[in-house]
This record gives sequence, C-alpha cells and structure tokens, in this order.
Amino acid sequence: MISDQKIRARREVVRPDAARWQPLVGASSSSLCDGQGRRGALDAGIRPVTANVAFTGPALTIECRPGDNLAALRGLDWIRPGDVVVLANGASAQSAIVGGNYVALIKARGAVALVADGPARDLDELDQIGLPVFSRGVMPGGPFKTGPGSIGFPVTIGAVTIASGDVIVGDRDGVVAVRQEEIERAVAGYQAVRDREAAMAEAIGSGGIPQFLREKIDAIEVAYEQQ
Repeated sequence: MISDQKIRARREVVRPDAARWQPLVGASSSSLCDGQGRRGALDAGIRPVTANVAFTGPALTIECRPGDNLAALRGLDWIRPGDVVVLANGASAQSAIVGGNYVALIKARGAVALVADGPARDLDELDQIGLPVFSRGVMPGGPFKTGPGSIGFPVTIGAVTIASGDVIVGDRDGVVAVRQEEIERAVAGYQAVRDREAAMAEAIGSGGIPQFLREKIDAIEVAYEQQ
C-alpha cells in the first residue's frame, strides 16, 4: 500500500548473488512457470511493447499512484546495474507512466528491463533505446508527477506480489517472478521441465507420445455412446 507520506523508501535493497540466478538467464518463461508449479506468471495484460524482450535480473520495486510516476523518478537513485525496474500502478490505464525519457534514464543507470503495471508510450523511441519494456497497454497521454509512492517495498501486479530482490524473467510469452528465497528451487524445477520437454520433443519427432503423457491420457475415463 502507498503511505500518506509523499515518497517512502527502503534505505537498502538486498539483491541475490548473481551466481544463484545465473542458470535462469535465457530461460523460457513458460518452462520456468511450470517448474514453479504454475506460479509466478504476471497476467496476460502485461505484454512486451519493444522489439527486444528477453531479460533476467533482480527486481527493484516501485509503487506509483495510478497515472503518476513521481515515485519512479525518485527511484532512479536506487537502480543498480542488472536491475529490472518493476513499476506498480494499480493496473490503471488512465495515462502512460513510462516513455522514452524514463526508459533512457534507467538504461543509463544499468537497468536491464522495465515491467510496468500501466501503459507505455513513445514506442519508436523505446525500440531505439533497446531496453526490453513490458507494460499494460500503450497510450499517448503522459503521467502526473505529484506522488505519493514507495521504493523498495513489495508491490502487487495482478495476482502476483513481487519484492525487491526477487528474480524477474521475461520473453515473448510474458513475465515470471521468482521469490528470492526460492531461487534454487525454481532453478531445479526449471531444469526438470527443460529435461522433460527435451524428452517430449524426441518422442514427438519419432511419431510417438512421451511416456508420462501417455500415462495421463490413458488414465482419462471415456464414456462411449451409441451413435
């Protein structure tokens, strides 16, 4: 929740060691979500609006008042190289909360992607900047800059709560969040799904059905009817 203060912030944001989440670089968001028990995927309204889409990195979370990006601007000083800037906006579509100038600013500070729970604008500029940007739609109207907001505290986008330091993975399918305390479990789950998918591809390529899928299919009861 946004407090009554103009901007509230954590002095320090704890990010996980890169070695812990390095195995997720280049991971398929779909396989990662499956490996987490179908958890962590942001809803279908959060879509890439740039040509570059693939990214992995720890979240820096910022909550903005709907239609306002003052907290996002104040949060520039909290960005560290490798961060994924995550802007909550209450899913408001009343105005774009990010555009070319803001994305250029966060890229200059080392951010590797932006995920915004609100619209973006300046799409041609965004493609020229080259930073992956995911947003809830596109519209030309700009944001107010009056606050309030928060920096570094957990935010909620759709049904997913994201804390600063959680690992965020994005590609053409969408965005998945991995809780910082569950990184190793997510890595193991992703690798298991990746191995299963490889076995499935091999079976399909030879005209068959993978054994685990065959068992699920055969367990489905069929009620036959006379025609």
